[in-house]
Amino acid sequence: MQRENYYILLDLTIDPPENDPNAIEAAILQKKAEWSRLRNHPTKGLQAQKFINMIPDMEKVMRDEALRKQEADAAAAALQKGKESKISEIDSHIDILMGKGYIAHEDIARLAEIHGLEASDIQERITAKKSDQYIRVDQQINLRMGKGYLTEAEVSKIARQNSMEPEEIRKRIRCPIIKDEKEAGDLKLRPLDKSIEKAINDNLKVIGKLSLYDFLRAAENSDLEILQEKAAQKKKELAASGKKDAMVTAGNILAGHCLTIFKTNDTRIAYDASLAMAKLAALDSDINVAAANSTIRHEYVDILIRKAMKFGMDRQEAADYLRDYCQKKKYRIESKPEKKRMRLVFAASATLAIGLLVIAAVIFSSIHKKHSLAAEYDRVIQSVEAQTEAEKKIQILEKYVKSHMAEGMAADAAKRISEIKSATDAERFNRFLKETDALVQAGDYQKALDLYKQKLQSATDADSKKTINGMIQKVLGLSEQKDFEQVTAVSLTGSPDQKMDTFQRYLADHPEGKNIDKVKALVNEISGEYFIYVNKQLAVYDQSEKWEDGLNLCRKYIDTYDNSNSDRLKQLVPVYEEKIRSEKIFAGLVQKANALGTDYAGALEIFKDYLEAYPDTSVKNKIQKEIERLDGLLAAQSTEKAEQDIRAQLAKTGGRFIERAGGVVVDTKTGLMWGIMDSTVTQTATKCLTYDEGKKYIKNLKTGGFTDWRLPTPAELTGIYASAFPSTGAKTYWTSENYTGYADGWHVMVDTVSTEDSIHWEIIRKDSLECGAVRAVRKP
Repeated sequence: MQRENYYILLDLTIDPPENDPNAIEAAILQKKAEWSRLRNHPTKGLQAQKFINMIPDMEKVMRDEALRKQEADAAAAALQKGKESKISEIDSHIDILMGKGYIAHEDIARLAEIHGLEASDIQERITAKKSDQYIRVDQQINLRMGKGYLTEAEVSKIARQNSMEPEEIRKRIRCPIIKDEKEAGDLKLRPLDKSIEKAINDNLKVIGKLSLYDFLRAAENSDLEILQEKAAQKKKELAASGKKDAMVTAGNILAGHCLTIFKTNDTRIAYDASLAMAKLAALDSDINVAAANSTIRHEYVDILIRKAMKFGMDRQEAADYLRDYCQKKKYRIESKPEKKRMRLVFAASATLAIGLLVIAAVIFSSIHKKHSLAAEYDRVIQSVEAQTEAEKKIQILEKYVKSHMAEGMAADAAKRISEIKSATDAERFNRFLKETDALVQAGDYQKALDLYKQKLQSATDADSKKTINGMIQKVLGLSEQKDFEQVTAVSLTGSPDQKMDTFQRYLADHPEGKNIDKVKALVNEISGEYFIYVNKQLAVYDQSEKWEDGLNLCRKYIDTYDNSNSDRLKQLVPVYEEKIRSEKIFAGLVQKANALGTDYAGALEIFKDYLEAYPDTSVKNKIQKEIERLDGLLAAQSTEKAEQDIRAQLAKTGGRFIERAGGVVVDTKTGLMWGIMDSTVTQTATKCLTYDEGKKYIKNLKTGGFTDWRLPTPAELTGIYASAFPSTGAKTYWTSENYTGYADGWHVMVDTVSTEDSIHWEIIRKDSLECGAVRAVRKP
């Protein structure tokens, strides 16, 4: 049993097909959840469980690019088949409503409502149906133009057969319309000259066209102006081509005839009459061929009738024409065997009156039924012949076969289906060969090979497989020759890596190529040249730490050659493998550290512990850089926390210290501006400064965008700490007052503001070389 299509089941877009893996995965998960909810449903539970069981195969198909493409193609085909089935149903309804000769607006609205479509969609199908109908009408008109005119009776008959108004038929007739055959003698019809007709037909055969209309690619009911325009354009195209072959010569002659014949309506009618006569002549020729020994076998009768119907006759007209022509030629039409048996039955039962009546009634019913079936089948064949698409023809015939399995004409319909399918398959195969040949001509051998191999898998008949295999061998030969030409060119001018890549690609693509020994010799020839390239490239990879690339390059040489150079490279393989391993370990350390987020101390511990355990690791420099980076982040984190603590304490000073932008506070009592952070917070390298280092620190300070910061006086500094200015834990702050003294040498002594408990501050004189901190001050 054929499973459901996954694109349709998952409600994915088909035109164009959804190929985003994330979207497909999301659709599967959504449907899985939906089906899981329905598993216990009284009516939908079994189907939901069935779909859940299909999920593993569904995931396999939709994750594989090739299988997914097949699934998308199948979904598109299924939708198209459904659409065509719906169109067939709509067409059937239109045929019924057109039986009265027209379709009213309310009919269109009703059909649109029934089929859930827009009225414009129904109107489009009606237009298409009328187009097919006009093709049939034109065939009937053209056949009757052989005598140069149509009678009113013929116009009425064509209108009646096609459920159209006579006036609509008249609009499509290009020749005179007379009341009856008696008026035909008054017409002065000038037939097309036989020599001209022969010249036209001879040249049409050269270019493979059926008529001048076919040559111009124009409909037979086209206006003269359009035909003249197309003829002039064709003449111009042929002149511009510059070719002088038989096709161009024949085309020029035909274009000239078109300009002459389609200049007036009279000459055109004469040509149309010759076309109609030619069709009848072809039919006469077929009848003559079928009349072996002046007898037409009953098997040939239906074939000849169908041939006549293609020219525009209905079934009865075709049968009458065949009968009249055979009477004129004195041919005998053989009766069907069952009719012979029927006559024997009549003769044998002639003596029994009651039996005769019963048999007569049965025979009458049978004949009536056969006539009804034949008439119905004729209408089916007319509908089939009016279609231009093979699929629509097959649909009509299959519908007939399905509903008439026991009828005699079902076998003929089935035969027709087989013939149409065979012709369609042949046409598709020829189109496929043209498409692939175009790829071959363009030099795209790989794409052509892929298409041939794909087609070979689906081919069923031996001839097609033989043709495809022959084309594959041909393309393989062309591809091998092209690749060897590239090998030859690269061997002369290419770089060592280009040579190696080109040679190895040839060997991989053509393991049985006719030039394989030559290419192997070229590979051996460049072993020294390629080793020099490898060494230089390894140096580049080492510089940029591309250890994977280095390892792969070594292995490539080792796999290609077995010499002393490859032995040297083998020694580098474990080195590269160890570097790659260390890089992976480093990546793991980074991943672990990153997982800790802002726990920079914990992250530092990860790297320091590994470096302590493996001090000689090849990623030592990278680890040290990570440690430096984390030290900086940890310091910044500490600074941020200190800033938050100080701001919290400033908020408790009753408004005396007000923060300004840029890390500056203003003492509202003195008007002085102080830096919120002292050097113990902002100086990450060292928190202890000598007096000279403190002055240098002040000189370079740019807090708040100011550059005129200075050391405070002892009074200024004790003034803020006496007023509960927040402390950062520093015990000694340098001030601006310093003295030079001598005691065992000259020394600079500085008044500092110091504390032991961060609460009680006092001025203490200390040596400038001792350790202290700096809190900057400035006047606004």
